[in-house]
Amino acid sequence: MKDEDLTSQQLWRRHRLRQVMLFVTVPGVLLGTASITAAYSSGWMTPAPPPPTCKPTIVPAPARASFTVNVMNATGKDGVAASVAAGFAKRKFTVGGISNAPESWYVTQSAVVHHGRQGLDQALLAASQIPGAKLFEDTRSGTSVDVVVGLAYTQLVPIPPRLQPIPSEVTVNVYNTTYKTGLAKVVADQLKARSFKVKEVSNDPLRTMQMGTAVIRYGEEGDLAAALLKGHVPGAQLVKDTRAGGSVDLVIGNAYTDLTPLADVPPLPERPTQEVPTVARPCE
Repeated sequence: MKDEDLTSQQLWRRHRLRQVMLFVTVPGVLLGTASITAAYSSGWMTPAPPPPTCKPTIVPAPARASFTVNVMNATGKDGVAASVAAGFAKRKFTVGGISNAPESWYVTQSAVVHHGRQGLDQALLAASQIPGAKLFEDTRSGTSVDVVVGLAYTQLVPIPPRLQPIPSEVTVNVYNTTYKTGLAKVVADQLKARSFKVKEVSNDPLRTMQMGTAVIRYGEEGDLAAALLKGHVPGAQLVKDTRAGGSVDLVIGNAYTDLTPLADVPPLPERPTQEVPTVARPCE
């Protein structure tokens, strides 16, 4: 309704209502604004600071062979535990038991690594070999861990490239198959002078008769060591056998004359700097 259509009494009432509303609203706004300003000034309404960022504690990793890894299969597929255990062995871990997990264990992750309070670092190192693996602390004592392989498992992380060995890292057994008495000791002393680690010095325990210069016998892990030794023995033949570990046998044959002169030995490749292995302990 327009003002010109109102009576004088109605106009007076509308005017008083506007005065009352202005009296109530303006002080309320001013008071609220002042209260908010005071609260901010006092720090009452300052946004809470973000919680401190938790950083994992980085510590040196334990030696891979210093604790036992037991592997359990919770996938329902045959042979998974044996395959994973073989992978851990190739990565220089000490593998203990290989078994199926209890039927009641339902593991959807790639793996769950069970460990005790003393075995946290060991569990972290073992879990780092399986992408997506989780940890589970139980009441066991000691540092052994159980790797329970789950349904999401696909493979272990790749094995880092092996470094070419140097003579001081190679263990050699020197065996004689010739009629020259004491030849094994002579060759063994020459190899020691070149920094090789000589273990056994004797006639060939396999009682072979080598007509060539020499035979170098080695196992699955000794291929690089055998190749290094071959550079010191001209005409040597490489023969792979079923031994465990990285030791090699130098079996001297009847055509042997001498080691390769040091000036003619292939130079060793430059070795990259190796980082110290670490694990990251999670925030508590």
